[in-house]
Amino acid sequence: MRAGRLALTPPPATPFGWWLRNAAHLIAAPLVLLVLSPLLLLYLPFFAYQLRSREKSDPEIAPRVQACYEERLATIEDYDVTNQFTAMGSVKPGLFRRWTLVFLLWLLNWTARHIYTRGQLARVGTIHFARWVFINHRRRLLFASNYDGSLDSYMDDFINKVGWGLNLVFSNGVGYPSSRWLVLDGAKDEQKFKYFLRRHELPTNVWYKAYPGLTAFDLKRNTLIREGIEKSDLPEAELRQWVALF
Repeated sequence: MRAGRLALTPPPATPFGWWLRNAAHLIAAPLVLLVLSPLLLLYLPFFAYQLRSREKSDPEIAPRVQACYEERLATIEDYDVTNQFTAMGSVKPGLFRRWTLVFLLWLLNWTARHIYTRGQLARVGTIHFARWVFINHRRRLLFASNYDGSLDSYMDDFINKVGWGLNLVFSNGVGYPSSRWLVLDGAKDEQKFKYFLRRHELPTNVWYKAYPGLTAFDLKRNTLIREGIEKSDLPEAELRQWVALF
């Protein structure tokens, strides 16, 4: 390796068109927000009033699911180091919640595409894939995800590290544990949050994983190993760290 004689097949080049579209997407969202900022600032006090008044009256619907249904879901889990999760629920009635959710998911899509691009979603490093999809004319929301470990550890990871992000989206769903100002409380009520998710979870009969048997940590380690192989001038300290990866 130090002699530079060991080389790996280079990954295929990303098409130029993709870079162009990605750059346009990167610039477009901030520009739209900048143009709309005067209107958004004027609307902010009204938004705060509408939001808080609804949060105080929205009902919680988070009973524990029947044991037989929970067992049915458990039978399709833990066949690999990575598990699947699919859930569907109704958006709270009214245009206010619907368009709030549309706006928030638009922002989340931008951040996931341009900020959280290094194998982690905020501080959560066990997630492989996550996607929200509106159905039924934006009256319902489908969520699909792949993650490492058990469902309990997955939920704990999000509650402890990015509970505000869960609230940001899921608090707009019917029955979600009571939240404040869109990001507070909600998922912090751990038991109610877990019951809410299980209640909306659907059996996932078909799902895809590109690297069976490998966790997100394994993929990151393999990337570091490959990068080390391709470097011929690693200092002694870095070389020791690289060897420790095996």
